[in-house]
This record gives sequence, structure tokens and C-alpha cells, in this order.
Amino acid sequence: MSIPTVREVMSEKPVTVDQDQSLKMALKIMRRKKVNRLPVTEKVEEGRKELVGMLTILDAALAVADARFGDRPPSKIKVKEVMSSPVITVGPDADVLDVAHTMLAHGISGLPVLEEGRMIGIVTKTDLIQLLENDDYVALHMTKNPITVAAGSSLLHARRLMFEEGAKILPVVERETLVGVLTDRELALELAKLREKVPRGKFKSTIKRLTVDDVIRRTPYYVHTDYGLQDVVELILRKHVPGTPVTDYRDRVVGVITKTDLTRVLVEELEAKAG
Repeated sequence: MSIPTVREVMSEKPVTVDQDQSLKMALKIMRRKKVNRLPVTEKVEEGRKELVGMLTILDAALAVADARFGDRPPSKIKVKEVMSSPVITVGPDADVLDVAHTMLAHGISGLPVLEEGRMIGIVTKTDLIQLLENDDYVALHMTKNPITVAAGSSLLHARRLMFEEGAKILPVVERETLVGVLTDRELALELAKLREKVPRGKFKSTIKRLTVDDVIRRTPYYVHTDYGLQDVVELILRKHVPGTPVTDYRDRVVGVITKTDLTRVLVEELEAKAG
């Protein structure tokens, strides 16, 4: 079996942001385009830009509450102050199995695609999971006993959990029942909005009063343990989310399944077919 190449699955003409744009503008682009990462470019000459970094939603969320920026709101922070650099890239003729291994090994979810030094696309876990043919039960591949947060918990506590544990989604529970989901994108956007509108010097005291329930929508999405993996892929694509809680039929959270979990299954599937 031939393994697809990056060129066959990548997203062409990726949304980018200039390094001198504000973090506020970058977050606005992420929200509008429903993406969690932006390649960062620098104009080197008329009509040509060069890749200089990558900005993720996690970078943005960390920056909003970073002490080194003091009271500066996202509108006063430049993308180049926050972005990650240098960037791991990939060529268009690489196969997706190698790409998946690279993403899993480095804990990243997207790779800019360069051809002769020019960025021609981006390949993400979202692109990869659409190749998945396996339709096992969710229970076989989910992460069990996930971190959850109570609806009445402080937003700072939820932020700390997400960053310390590297969680992109946090199921929100009330009396063990799922009532909402907090994603890294929602957290970053809420923190940025708060930073912009709160008077100078009041951000810390204001955020301390906020609870998870203040920012989530009580319309949780989820899959059950006996759903198939294709159901998860469909939900992730439809909701533009990094993953989903998994519940039993009493609406108790028993796991989470993410694009990273699905990428691992894809690796196993491709290796078995190639092998």
C-alpha cells in the first residue's frame, strides 16, 4: 500500500499573520477562521513573505497572563514577542506516516509545508485524521480517567490545569455529570477579551473572581464509549474542536478522545497496511 504524501492532504494557502501584527489581531483571525495555529511571516520584498515562526492558541493564552508583559493588553503585544521560532517544517513529498510521527514526537499539531523555501501549505492533525479508516469503539482508544473541572471552579484553576497537564480540552462537570467543555481556544479568547476591557491594574483581581461557569456554554458535546472513531472524526470536524469528552449512558465522564489519540491510531493503521 502506498502511503499518501503531504501534498495530497495538506491545506493550501494557509492563513498566516505578520510578525508585527498585534496578538489581538492574531486571535481575531484564529476565532474567525476557527484555527488554533498561525504561521508567522515577515515581508522580505514586494510580493514575497518568509516564514519566521508559529503562533499557537496556547502561546497566546500564556502570553495574556504572562508577567513579562505587565499590564499590556493583547492589542499592544506583537506576534513576534509571543511566537515560537524556529519552526519545524516539512516538504510536500514527505509521506504522512513520517509527518504523524514528527507531530507525536514533538507534541505539535501542525507543520508548515515548504517547497524551495516557499510556504505552499500547512498539514495538521485535522488533515491526518480524515485519512483514518478504523472504526473501532471509542472506549478502545480514549484516554481514561481524564482531568475534569467543576463548573464552580475558578478560571485560574482551570487555566493552571490545562497548562500543567497539556490538556487541550477540559470536561466541565457538576455532580459527576457533564455540563460543558472548556477548550484551549475558548480559554485564550476569553482571557484576551478580559485583558482588553478590564481597567489597567485590575486584571488579576478580576480574573480571580471568574469561574469556569462564567465562560462556558452549557451545551456540552460528547460521544459515548460505544460510538465509533468515525463519529469522533465527524464531531471534531463539525465543531472545530481538538477533541471530545467520552461519557457513559449516565452522562458521567469516563474519558476524552482527541486528535492526538486519533493520530496514534492512524499511525498504527498505516504501519499495518504498509507492513
